[in-house]
Amino acid sequence: MLKLKYILLPFFWLAIIALSVYFFVTNVGIYFTGFRSRIFGTSIFNNQLWVILHLIGGSFALLLGPTQFWPALRNKYLKFHRLAGKLYMLGILLIGISAARLSLISTCVPCRISLFLLALFAVLSTWFAWKAIKARNIKVHRQMIVRSYVCVLAFIAVRIDDIMPLDFLFGAVKDGLLRRVMNEYFFSFVPLIIAEICMVWIPAVYHKK
Repeated sequence: MLKLKYILLPFFWLAIIALSVYFFVTNVGIYFTGFRSRIFGTSIFNNQLWVILHLIGGSFALLLGPTQFWPALRNKYLKFHRLAGKLYMLGILLIGISAARLSLISTCVPCRISLFLLALFAVLSTWFAWKAIKARNIKVHRQMIVRSYVCVLAFIAVRIDDIMPLDFLFGAVKDGLLRRVMNEYFFSFVPLIIAEICMVWIPAVYHKK
């Protein structure tokens, strides 16, 4: 079982990185081409500042997140791990500050609550990860960083239905708005629940003393 895990792990991270790069190019890189969405606003204090903070913070968290989970990189380059971790936390902070505003003006009105809660969970889990490592509680630190990164990936996952329609999940739903709301809430919270089951529930039941 462990052997299968180590075989599949590289493919898992390859898929995560590929999806992250695709998301970065299509949702962040597009702004360098002159594209401006409606949510960008009309002036620096009318949403532009919040969008820029969100793009910067999201880029830090998205691109540096995977480096926090690779043991070889973490153990061999501890200084880089710590620097990347600090930049990741800065990214999460910027995401939280900007999302507090942007979630209130989302074009999907019913999705605003899920977007706000997702940003809140990302900030809280990152904060507790930092508190845990300050207390040298490595186990809790790792668990909280997993929760934090799952929140970051959730912002990508909610776009999957746009890239490749998930008819096996939402195929019966024809109403566009309802489908988007279901998609937002499903990918915002189901991955967190799965992570919780894998990290806490299963070890608590099957751990041999």
